[in-house]
Amino acid sequence: MASYGLDEEQEYEYVDEVTGFSFEIPEGVQAGVTMKVFGPHNVTLHVPMPNNAEAGDRMHMVKSDGKWRIDHVTRGEANVAQMLSIPQAKTVDDLAKDLGQPHVCSVELRTTKGMINLRVVPSWAPKGAQRFLQLVTDKYYTDLPVYRAVPDFLVQFGVSGDDRNWKYEAIEDDDSRGVPFLEGMVCLAASSQNSRMATLCIFLTDFPQLGKKSWETPFARVSEESLPVLRSIYTGYGDMPQCGGSGPDPIQLQDRGNSYIKESFPKCDYVESAEWVS
Repeated sequence: MASYGLDEEQEYEYVDEVTGFSFEIPEGVQAGVTMKVFGPHNVTLHVPMPNNAEAGDRMHMVKSDGKWRIDHVTRGEANVAQMLSIPQAKTVDDLAKDLGQPHVCSVELRTTKGMINLRVVPSWAPKGAQRFLQLVTDKYYTDLPVYRAVPDFLVQFGVSGDDRNWKYEAIEDDDSRGVPFLEGMVCLAASSQNSRMATLCIFLTDFPQLGKKSWETPFARVSEESLPVLRSIYTGYGDMPQCGGSGPDPIQLQDRGNSYIKESFPKCDYVESAEWVS
């Protein structure tokens, strides 16, 4: 099981052993992750992330029979406001209609497993789509390893060992249009508000847990005929160390370049090029 270690300086609110203590769930923690939590009296707890919780929520712990356990989780005001602002999710018919609009364009990713066609829908996330098409025009997605490939989750690429990583500033978030995270959806990776740059995520399955934060906005989808190629991308190494896995480390990739992948993770696939075709 993946784990996530909270910093030892992580702030928590402690009342007493009856009332318990609480802490805010940090960014980056998702369902299925076990958090390493430093609690009162220098105790270290391993707390599983509940399926119905999310980053920014406040987790309340109480002591029962000498052991700490989760009592309840409360949603922060910012999260509640964000939830209220999320539009109703688009239906399959809505998505099909959007993908058929004349402003939709196609980008072909040439990978070591074959060609993957992306249908870019600017109305889903205008800023994200514009940044992606700019990167394609600039030949950014050339000879890039798929360094993060997690079965039944996503594939991710966009980190290199040269200076192209530093040529683009982060862009502002897009307003959510209610586009769900289904298999084949494409978005720019982000860790917080207004942090999207160039790293691309393509989802291997439906992932309804996403779409609640302002930066979780797909702008494209893999075409139906390209899904077999997407599904064939190698996922045997699993997630990156920053998310509790043993796959390639993007920091090492930045420092050492593709030689790091070729030496330590030779089965990784690559995005060889990206071309705007229509």
